[in-house]
Amino acid sequence: MISEHFDTRTRINMKLALDRVCRHRPAGEDRGFRKLVAENIIRCALTGRTGIGQLVDAGERAKIKARAERGRP
Repeated sequence: MISEHFDTRTRINMKLALDRVCRHRPAGEDRGFRKLVAENIIRCALTGRTGIGQLVDAGERAKIKARAERGRP
């Protein structure tokens, strides 16, 4: 469970990062896309990078990866 690994501030930053990355995307509510972004954010936080900017960057990298896998620019 995530609450066992992260403090309250980190969990809040992770949620905000996920919402920011997914907010303006047509697929933003797509479960698979959100899961991919969330997994990248969690991996980032597990390495100790828990600032909101770092977590958003991790989510954005997942978005770029998803585009590349789908063959979109």
